Amino acid sequence: MFDFMKQYYPVFIEGTAQTILISVIGVLIGILLGLFFVMMRLSKLKVFEYIARIYIAIVRGTPSMIQVMLIYYTLSKVISIPQVQFLGSGLDRVIPGSIALGINSGAYTAEIFRSGIISISRGQTEAGLSLGLSEKTTMFSIVLPQAIRNILPALGNEFISLIKESSVLFYIGVQEVTAQALGIGGTLYNFVPPLIVAAIIYFVLTFLLSQLMQFIEKRMSRQYI
Repeated sequence: MFDFMKQYYPVFIEGTAQTILISVIGVLIGILLGLFFVMMRLSKLKVFEYIARIYIAIVRGTPSMIQVMLIYYTLSKVISIPQVQFLGSGLDRVIPGSIALGINSGAYTAEIFRSGIISISRGQTEAGLSLGLSEKTTMFSIVLPQAIRNILPALGNEFISLIKESSVLFYIGVQEVTAQALGIGGTLYNFVPPLIVAAIIYFVLTFLLSQLMQFIEKRMSRQYI
């Protein structure tokens, strides 16, 4: 049933590497956008708060597939990205796809950061301000480090979700795991075995990541005991 793996395992390895790469880029963009928009969300200026609310509402309220296609077709008209091949996909597809994943993740990450920040006692902020620290310094030096420790499991879950969500990039031709499995299935005229292999790859990636996040969480918990 899986004899095809002797011939096509390099294709799955390439697709797995592509999935990991775009997921890492996506989560990094998501974290940066999440921090940016959570600061706007908690801003005293209402206009910034409304902008952040609109961004989060739109991204969370629309399908990721549509977001990916909109960003891909928009960037392809606005920016000339070289069609250099990397891990079987052109950069003109990988870059918009990674950005789309990051924008999608940013909305969820912003809410994760917000829940972590508001979980920290207001007394922590008041203590920092009473020591003469600015609001910005208090936020990034006192509140945010404690918030990150509290939201680490949620951030890990977002990364896991992003790995699985990356499969939508096959709609724009990014040769990640799902796209490779479908391509092999079309060649074999049998989609079930390649898709089973793809499912196993996703499971292994997410399982290893969940174990890593648990390890990091335990280490951080010991440091704060």
